Amino acid sequence: MLFVKIYILAFLGVWVIAMIVAYGYGRVGRRISSFQKFSTVDKPLPPLSVIIPAHNQAQALRRHLDAILSQDYDLFEVIVINTGSTDDTKDVIERFELQYANLHHTFTPLSARDISLDRLALTLGFRAAAYDWVVITHADCEPASPYWLMRIGQTIANPHCGPQSKRLKGQPDIVVGQAIYAPSRHTRLSRRSSFGRLWADFSNYDHVLTGHAAIGCDGCNLAYRKQLFIDKQGFSEHHNLEMGAEDLLVNHNSKADNTALMLLPSATVIQDPLPDVRTWKKKRLYQCETRRHRRHTWLYDTRQCLRLSMPWVLAAIVAAGGLLPLVGQPRLDDSIFYLTIGVIALLFIIYISVKLSAFRRTARAIGYTGNTLSFLILQLRLPFWLLADALSRRRASRNQFRKKFV
Repeated sequence: MLFVKIYILAFLGVWVIAMIVAYGYGRVGRRISSFQKFSTVDKPLPPLSVIIPAHNQAQALRRHLDAILSQDYDLFEVIVINTGSTDDTKDVIERFELQYANLHHTFTPLSARDISLDRLALTLGFRAAAYDWVVITHADCEPASPYWLMRIGQTIANPHCGPQSKRLKGQPDIVVGQAIYAPSRHTRLSRRSSFGRLWADFSNYDHVLTGHAAIGCDGCNLAYRKQLFIDKQGFSEHHNLEMGAEDLLVNHNSKADNTALMLLPSATVIQDPLPDVRTWKKKRLYQCETRRHRRHTWLYDTRQCLRLSMPWVLAAIVAAGGLLPLVGQPRLDDSIFYLTIGVIALLFIIYISVKLSAFRRTARAIGYTGNTLSFLILQLRLPFWLLADALSRRRASRNQFRKKFV
């Protein structure tokens, strides 16, 4: 029975660790639920500059730009940066400029060298911004409510009302927001892409709420202080990478006491769904390359490894219980042995229930409307997606992820 005792001790040890990790899934949801709605403080809300890079996205601008320009906010401007579009993006912007006095636009020269057009567009946007706080979003994004900028301004003016109130000593320099994909008729792709985005956001939020700097951000909903951008010389450290501009900008400059989270549903940004699986895989590939250039990730990566491995490790130990009769040789009337197997199965079910319940709480708190039952299946598949992305990145040319000189 020595094998049986070793098995039981191993299972209990892993189960305790797995339960701690599972309970942590609800940390973000509990913290959001614990703080009250933003109070109407006497502090004035700062003026904001919204910058939107756009490349051949005339249709997206027609659909979404009006919702941004009509935000319920006293003082803000919108700057659209045309990155070499060959469609009627310029005409669409100019028509909107006739309706809105706070809309401006500029463009990036096609002959730009040494820096990706995405980073060049954001740099021009920061330089052209008239105000100290710059809000970054994309042309295919639309705020979930007319109070999106209001929530950003309130987070900046009164960050101590948010879930990170214990860390911040004063006003933040970075405000990280939430973005989700709009519902799509491609149900399977929509479920996968939404889960991948939710997982990345959840992991980053949890890392911030445990007293650390932000590892990254969602580039569709980010507020960044202009002076910090200038002091840190913008994208100088990763200027030639094609993707991941906002993510690495936050990762390299975020600190535990200068980053605030903005997780209210009214502050969410909704992005157009991905058109096909090929685009989704390409997006994952570039995210894999971006992760290679992140800093200060050892603790974040350790937590990620635990979250992704615990279900597989625990399931493997439970499945190994079926082999115990071969080594333990229990008698058919050995009720203690079979009672132990039953308790182990019950503990495994408890683990799954706690995990799904904790995840559901966080998912609902940050606006995820997908089926939480599919979360377990998608999480089990996530390590294989990450492995496939890593293998694809190794096979890809190094120049694929760098600025293509012209």
